[in-house]
Amino acid sequence: MSEENITAPELPVRPRPLPKIGALASPQHPPSAPTIGPMGSLELAAYRADWRASLRYRLHIAEVAAAREHELLVKKLEEEARVAAEKAMRAARKKTAVRAEVHKAIAANSRTQEEEPDEEFGSFFTRHRPRPPSHPVTPARAAARLLVSRMFDSRPELWQAIRSSAPVVIIDVPDPEMLDRAVAIWQDTLFPATTRVMKVGASNSGKRDDYDIIYLAAKERPQPKDRSARESEALSALSLALPLIAISPNADTHLPEVLLKSQRIRLTFPPLDPVTIGRVIRIVTGKGCRELLDAQTVAPVTLVDLIVAIRFDRSPSECLAELRRLAAEKLERKRGRDISLDELHGMDEAVAWARSTIRDLDAWRRGELPWSALDPGACLVGAPGTGKTLFAESFAHAAGLPLVACSLAQWQSADEGHLGHLLRAMRRDFDSARAQAPCVLFTDEIDSFADRSKLRHAHADYVVEVVNAFIAHLDGVAGREGLIYLAASNDLSRCDPAIVRSGRLNRIIRIGLPNACDLERMFRVRLAGRLAGEDLEEICLLALGSTGADVERITNDALRFARHADRALELADLRRALVNREDRDCSEIRRCAVHEAGHVVAEIVHFGHEADVRASIVRSGNRGGATVRSKAPPFAGTYSDYQHRLQVLLAGRIAEEIMLGEASHGAGGTRGSDLQQATALAAAMVGSLGMGGPKHLLFFASHEDTDELLSYVDVRIAAHAELTRAAEACRSTLLEHRAALEAIASTLLRSSRIDGISAADMIRARRDIEEGPI
Repeated sequence: MSEENITAPELPVRPRPLPKIGALASPQHPPSAPTIGPMGSLELAAYRADWRASLRYRLHIAEVAAAREHELLVKKLEEEARVAAEKAMRAARKKTAVRAEVHKAIAANSRTQEEEPDEEFGSFFTRHRPRPPSHPVTPARAAARLLVSRMFDSRPELWQAIRSSAPVVIIDVPDPEMLDRAVAIWQDTLFPATTRVMKVGASNSGKRDDYDIIYLAAKERPQPKDRSARESEALSALSLALPLIAISPNADTHLPEVLLKSQRIRLTFPPLDPVTIGRVIRIVTGKGCRELLDAQTVAPVTLVDLIVAIRFDRSPSECLAELRRLAAEKLERKRGRDISLDELHGMDEAVAWARSTIRDLDAWRRGELPWSALDPGACLVGAPGTGKTLFAESFAHAAGLPLVACSLAQWQSADEGHLGHLLRAMRRDFDSARAQAPCVLFTDEIDSFADRSKLRHAHADYVVEVVNAFIAHLDGVAGREGLIYLAASNDLSRCDPAIVRSGRLNRIIRIGLPNACDLERMFRVRLAGRLAGEDLEEICLLALGSTGADVERITNDALRFARHADRALELADLRRALVNREDRDCSEIRRCAVHEAGHVVAEIVHFGHEADVRASIVRSGNRGGATVRSKAPPFAGTYSDYQHRLQVLLAGRIAEEIMLGEASHGAGGTRGSDLQQATALAAAMVGSLGMGGPKHLLFFASHEDTDELLSYVDVRIAAHAELTRAAEACRSTLLEHRAALEAIASTLLRSSRIDGISAADMIRARRDIEEGPI
């Protein structure tokens, strides 16, 4: 083979890097306005600048991808050329000449590609065009620039004032995420690059001739020790008579007071809206949106959501779909487990407050009422599981308001739990609520904020600082307008009374256990149409004493039983979920029947209103039985009333002694037991209410503070005397009605339950038999 026939294979010409991302409008002529409405001059300028930068980045990414593809192809062909050349070399034994020929062809091809101009796009896309951006235009930056531009476009007199005088412009940016962006972009967005800006508090000469505008950013509230220095710096800045722009979450709490005293122009940073999001999507992707998000979907969207959802490699429809998904997840978490106010049974007072507040809130939105006319604060008090948190979620959903849920435990878990970290986390939640106003701020377990007057331990100062800070936030130095405060407590007696006074949490709403009618409505709501034709009376009677959380647990358990059996739900599933497997022997069951019969007799004899009384010995959870009254009877608060209540609480134990010879431990042992309630009531009578004891005119402590009351020897002695007196009176009452007591116990053994009307009939019938005809 001759030398001239040994040639390297032809290398490909590098393809022109046509971008596939976004729309390829002419870079020298970006769209004069988006398809979703007109813009002011500042907003249009920001839009065009970000559109151009985003286009350059997308073209750069496409060009890099094309170059990488070309590089890989060249390497592949080089390898093929090397293999072919080595074959030819071995055949012709001219290895050196072939290598030189191959490298010469490769070099020539590369030079040709580097020198070839990009004819389709002209000089803008040539080898000498400006260096492409290294990072994409982020949706958060684009949104912040559009919003700050729009804010100033809406106030054209601002520019005239900035050019002709020295106004103080205060900008409130309540959203912490938006605050960071606004601080970063305001200067480049509003003023040319040649503008000389002086930052208040920075190390500078302070000469007026060196600056055109003064700037102050306050992301955190000033510490007390720094307030004087901040005021001096602000005074020095004002004395220069230059335009001053101050940015903070809330000027009332974050800026020096001297700025608030000046003749100022105060602006509030606008929230995200569908139009802005549509423009951001067009900037980032290069393509316009055919539709916009609705206002309800946009409401929970944050800047972080924009960054997650809007990317240059997605189409507008994909960006919108991702935003809808993120918003739907947030709304789902705030939907209150799909329970509406109409479906919240057993809390009539709370629901009435909610409806009244929603009505006034609508009037406030229409401008018919000032915020001060609303009742925007309530504390829900009730046993665990009664639906306090569920109410807050349902109220926020019904009112169409965002919900910020928090607690002291949540704040303590922030960072390392030091006082500064806790207070910062607390402030962050309150600031977040203000940023979303109107908004519901719900504080769970508010009794965690202990009464400052009762603190005796070594960490009292820490607790006092926490309670003081919480009260300061409730008072609202930054303003209460737009904030509805809700709180929940299992035991309000432990809470600092200053928290729940009028003006903070205006209303105390107590939530008791649901009665049989409420329980049936609760079951119907959670069964969602299942067992529509079945009678739930027996289930509700067995469930007396249960909370809303218990009803939800029982329903879920029953549905699981049916699901695992591959059949529809049956009434037996609810009973199985409600009633524990009976493992008590006959003597234990009889003792439970006697115990509850004693409560029933004492309850009806002393307080009447037998239609509200129910008793059951069905085992449910940790309870072996229960006697409940669905509605509290009249209670005047006299000594006789308190003595009768003590007798009712002790009646179960006394009935066991009368009919079985001795009492069991079933009446005591835990908080909430009969003996614990009776002891607390007796201590309150003699140590707080002036209702008994040898020194009944003395007040030792609040009637709710049993532990402190019992710390006094005199109270313990007097309380024991009252309990002994009540026990003896109860014994006399039960012995008087022993026949009825035995009849009610027999009915409980036979049917596992009894209603108050049947029990009252037995009491009257036995009494008539014993008394005989007159």
